[in-house]
Amino acid sequence: MIVAGVVVETVEGAAARVAARLVEVPGVEIQGGDGLRRLAAVISAEDAAALDALGRKLVEGDEEILGVFPTYVGSDPEP
Repeated sequence: MIVAGVVVETVEGAAARVAARLVEVPGVEIQGGDGLRRLAAVISAEDAAALDALGRKLVEGDEEILGVFPTYVGSDPEP
């Protein structure tokens, strides 16, 4: 499992609307935001390729998301 802390940049004033949509996306957990255009989130996926694909899907699937910018990336040790 790969996890990444990300900043989701939205169009001005869209953070609350985007957050409401993102809570429904598997692998995405909203941690907070500035109330205007930035959200802090943790995203997770099985591997790096799936994590990258999830980030791209978020940007391409929502016209109010301008970018998904990682702040940290880590992995859980295999059992």
